Amino acid sequence: MRTRVGSLVLAAACIALGARPGAIRAQEASPADSSLQRFLGGLADSTDRYFGSVTAAPLDTTGLDSALAARLERPWRGPRTRSRFSYGPVYAFNRVDGTLWGASLALSNRGARWRVAGDLGRAFGSDRWLGGGQLSLGARRGDTFWRLGVAAGRRTVDMDRDGGETQLATLRALVSGSDRKNYLRRDGVTVGITGDGRDWHAGLEFRDRLESPLAVTTLWNLAKKSAATRDNLAATFGRARELSVDAQTRLPWLPLTGRVTHQTADRAMGSDFDYRRTRLALGGEITVARRLSLVPQLAYGRLGGDPLPQAAFYLGGAQTLRSLPVESWGGTGLAIARLDVIGADDLLALIHIPHPAMFPIQGGLFVGAGAVWGADPLGGPGSPDGGWPERNAWISEAGASLLYRPGIPDDEGYLRVNVAWPLGPKGHEPRWTFSYSRALDLLRPF
Repeated sequence: MRTRVGSLVLAAACIALGARPGAIRAQEASPADSSLQRFLGGLADSTDRYFGSVTAAPLDTTGLDSALAARLERPWRGPRTRSRFSYGPVYAFNRVDGTLWGASLALSNRGARWRVAGDLGRAFGSDRWLGGGQLSLGARRGDTFWRLGVAAGRRTVDMDRDGGETQLATLRALVSGSDRKNYLRRDGVTVGITGDGRDWHAGLEFRDRLESPLAVTTLWNLAKKSAATRDNLAATFGRARELSVDAQTRLPWLPLTGRVTHQTADRAMGSDFDYRRTRLALGGEITVARRLSLVPQLAYGRLGGDPLPQAAFYLGGAQTLRSLPVESWGGTGLAIARLDVIGADDLLALIHIPHPAMFPIQGGLFVGAGAVWGADPLGGPGSPDGGWPERNAWISEAGASLLYRPGIPDDEGYLRVNVAWPLGPKGHEPRWTFSYSRALDLLRPF
């Protein structure tokens, strides 16, 4: 009994002693224990030393803003097994269709991995209804995701099959009239199946489309400036029945990714055209001292058979050479070599300019060389055909960029302000451009 009473008295004395006002003030004034933070920081540093750095960025919260932007774009909408109905407006503008207004509808189920969607719009310049529908069915087997897709309808598409920047092209055409792309119309159906693994992609697609040339119908823009191009390259009219194979994989033991794309159209399949189009691409990201990313890229393409404008290769623009306007050179052969150097540090923070943390501005440098040869779809004299361009067909450039990664709609995409200086005898004044593209824009994202 005495032992129990003594224990209680001792415990009460300890509590009273710890609850003295002076003790409380001393506890509040003492610095917070950062042992956990030091432990986690040391663990992260040791992990980086052992495995190597994955990205050219210091140990901080890099990527959280992009992740937040992606989550804001795709908020949680209830259980994944629930079917969801969505709708929205459709708008486009170019010099062949003018203004297009329309709407889109979709019904999807993320848990069951299916989606049905459609859109319809009126192009007031060409006085046509444009749109179509898509059906997508998906299934996961281990680490591989398989998808079957069917699409049908009438669309206005870019002549350059390897091009991009659809949204910025609409903005440029509407605001300043700098619409330099060439367009054609495709009516028909496309059926394809794709497989995506952790380090590879494969796809097989069959396309049955009627391809038609388009005339310019709209030259106005909001700035009331003269249009950069007042005509449109005419596509060859006919039905294209085409089989396409696409494969991409990360190379073992090397920080590089390779991609091969091959399209075949044959009159034996009922096609009006007969051609074979092959494009090879190689690229990767190499980190240097966690401060720089080196992004080398190579591409080579050949078109055999009918030299159609809608199957040719084009040079110029954000995804080839930034010192040339979009689709300013064309041919049945293509060769590109590019190197981008992108810094990881925030330039505004380095020069002590106050700005929100969610708007880091990165800097970059680039050099590149490219050539097209063979039959010229743009009506030029062309150049000798063969497996490799002649020396005088090459165009070189060097330049610098300011980059911002918004995280929407692609978490790997950059908004870029570029200035490019042409090199060599074909040089001219430096060219400023505003573009949106991924660092590895000659490859597809995994």
